[in-house]
Amino acid sequence: MNYSNNPHTVYNGLISGQRNMFLSSSLAVIIITFSNRYSTPLIKFLIKFFGFFIFILSIFIGLKALKDFEYYLKVNKETLPDHIPYEQWEQWKYISYIYTFIIFVIAIISMVYTCDTCK
Repeated sequence: MNYSNNPHTVYNGLISGQRNMFLSSSLAVIIITFSNRYSTPLIKFLIKFFGFFIFILSIFIGLKALKDFEYYLKVNKETLPDHIPYEQWEQWKYISYIYTFIIFVIAIISMVYTCDTCK
């Protein structure tokens, strides 16, 4: 089977995955903040839980894009063209890991706060 091996396509996939991670985590923050408009505790809890679920989904999106990118770089390290800045592309993983950690901390804080307000 013949297929195209274009490193820029894989790089664009990582950037798209990171964009989706940023957008979905922003949506989660909006949903959690929006839940405060409801006075019924059950509805408020369900909407906050939905926002927490989107945080978790955002983490998975970012990590999946990163792992796919790392796999591609590892498998194709020796065959990459000379114009591909391998070391710089390797540094993109730090952005994903840092942002994923931030999302995780915010998700935990929002869930703890949600559980405290539901008592």
